[in-house]
Amino acid sequence: MSAPSTPPPAPGPVRPSLLAQFGAALIGVGFVLFIVGVYPSVLQLDLTAGLGLLQIAVFLFGIAVMTLGAYVYVYATRHRALPRRLREDIGVRLMATGLVVAYGIGLADVIGIGTHFGQQRPFFGPVQAWGVFLGVVLILAGLLLYSRR
Repeated sequence: MSAPSTPPPAPGPVRPSLLAQFGAALIGVGFVLFIVGVYPSVLQLDLTAGLGLLQIAVFLFGIAVMTLGAYVYVYATRHRALPRRLREDIGVRLMATGLVVAYGIGLADVIGIGTHFGQQRPFFGPVQAWGVFLGVVLILAGLLLYSRR
């Protein structure tokens, strides 16, 4: 006669890894930087009318930090033991391309390829806004390609 077996203990709640938590925190920090760059009046930091160079740089840096955080989070939550696929490599490169597009078009007047080069203040108009939006769409497409299993 064998002794009655006890059932195995129920697994505890699933907690995300520290790397995933760090990625989520980076997304939050990047979002705060983006909001401060776009709406500096929230913290009474708007010293000039319109968007200045520092504001443009801060919201573009916020987009870069959010992209890095999303990459770290997806990297930490996907099954890393499996080999990387071509689609995932394309997704990473597409995210990087989106960042380059967003920075290049967002800072076009500063680096000398914009139509308002040589003015005292950099101009951030509708064309630059659409260009940064296109860069963010490329980042999201790359993130989607990278995250799908």
